[in-house]
Amino acid sequence: MGKYLLRRILQMIPVVLGTTLLVYALVFALPGDPVKAMFGDKPVNHAVEMQIRAEYNLDKPFIIQYLLFLKNALTLDFGQTFSGQSVLGEITSAFPVTIKLGLMAFVFEAIFGVVFGVIAGLKKGKWYDSVILIVSLLLISVPTFVTGFLGQYFLGVKWRILPVTAGSDPGFFDLLMPAMVLGSVSMAYIIRLSRSEISSNISEDYVRTARAKGMSNKSVMLRHVLRNSMIPVVTYLGQDLGALMGGAMITEQIFNIHGVGFLTYQSILKGEANVVVSVVTLLTLIFVVCNLLVDLLYAALDPRIRYA
Repeated sequence: MGKYLLRRILQMIPVVLGTTLLVYALVFALPGDPVKAMFGDKPVNHAVEMQIRAEYNLDKPFIIQYLLFLKNALTLDFGQTFSGQSVLGEITSAFPVTIKLGLMAFVFEAIFGVVFGVIAGLKKGKWYDSVILIVSLLLISVPTFVTGFLGQYFLGVKWRILPVTAGSDPGFFDLLMPAMVLGSVSMAYIIRLSRSEISSNISEDYVRTARAKGMSNKSVMLRHVLRNSMIPVVTYLGQDLGALMGGAMITEQIFNIHGVGFLTYQSILKGEANVVVSVVTLLTLIFVVCNLLVDLLYAALDPRIRYA
């Protein structure tokens, strides 16, 4: 297990480095001058401009800027924004909101995805199985921003059930609709995955053997069918937990949530490369750590994976 863990950690290093390099290059290639954007329409003194460029290493080549960023990031020093604020401070103030939103979306997709998937799998071919499949297909096909606007119109404006926007300090009910929108696509995938696994396992030989031994239908479903069917679902949920943090950018823009996604979008507009790359680096680490934990769980259950 120790060698397997070490191998997976070593595999994470090029993933994180490659992601940060790619994002840094994309931000560097954005049109516009971030220094001139700081002053708007006002003329910029040449000496002041050069001083600002030297302070933020903007006068150096791209690769030098990237290496300096990596060097400082190893000590959690992500630098400062153009307004003089600490990048780490900006991220730590925005991250709790995104974590809360991601966890609420995770709980929503896990509960409703598994419940509706189990119903569809056990009642395959019935009319409610068809309805569940159609709804899940629509959720997968429709873009998130369309689902968000529809939720705002019906749940917020027309029926006045939930708040339309969340704001800078959102509570539980403020984040309920955004969490539903964020987790809707993953919930649809979980529904279809759960349905497929249950309908496949329910016809296996070990299920027929259990019933032939006199086990009740409830015991067969709980101890055999559901237990085996949920393994791929748990795997998907573990990987999706990290992906939800990065996928919150569009949702946070729609509902005006001042989280990491909102911070990243504003930083892209301002050309704040340090902020964008720092956020992406942290989100990448969260994603690969979630994947690592899922792989370790599988490696503990199936020794064959450790030597694959």
